[in-house]
Amino acid sequence: MRKALAAQVAAGEDPRKDSEVNRRRAAAISEGHRRNRDRSGEHASNRGDEAWFRREVLPKLDSSSLTVISAATGLSLAACSRIRSGKRVPDPRHWEALVALVEETNS
Repeated sequence: MRKALAAQVAAGEDPRKDSEVNRRRAAAISEGHRRNRDRSGEHASNRGDEAWFRREVLPKLDSSSLTVISAATGLSLAACSRIRSGKRVPDPRHWEALVALVEETNS
C-alpha cells in the first residue's frame, strides 16, 4: 500500500488531496462516531467482563484468520491483529460476532 501511494505521489496524483476522497473519509468517520454514541449503552451489561472474553473467546480466535475476523466485526486488520494477540479487548458490541465466529470455527 505504501509503495502504491508513494508512486502516486511521485506521479503528482496524491489521492489524499482529492476533495471527494476527503469528504467520503470524513463522512465515514462521522458515521462511526455516531454509531459508537448510539451503541454506548447497548452493551452495558457486558462491560467490565473482559476476563470472560479473555478466557472464553480469545483463545479460540487463534484458529481464525485476520481477514475472517475483520469480515465478522468490520474492524481493520490491524485492530483484529491486536485483538487476536490479546493486546486489546474489543468493544463489547463486537463480542457477539466474535462468539458466533469461534462457535462456527470450533464446531
